[in-house]
Amino acid sequence: MIDGFQKVVNKLIEERLEQIITSEEYVMYSELLHKDLDEKLGQFEKFEDETKKDELIDDIRANIFEQVHIQTKLAYRTAFNDALVFAINTLVNPQKMF
Repeated sequence: MIDGFQKVVNKLIEERLEQIITSEEYVMYSELLHKDLDEKLGQFEKFEDETKKDELIDDIRANIFEQVHIQTKLAYRTAFNDALVFAINTLVNPQKMF
């Protein structure tokens, strides 16, 4: 029963994360981050080969996306688990204060 419950919880978390990542606000912040990154990397005129410059930009973008995705996923899981423990402790199995 616990295993099935954990699968449902994981599915709920994954679906919610997908909603967050595809939300208008998240997309807007991602686009702003990419624009800012492009502007900053535009200062690196030392790259004569345009292909190498494009590869660098793509690598940095991928790294930023991975970091944000991982951090968001971890934060959401932690928050959800904390809320679940709180709900179980207070609603399902309340402990006496005295």
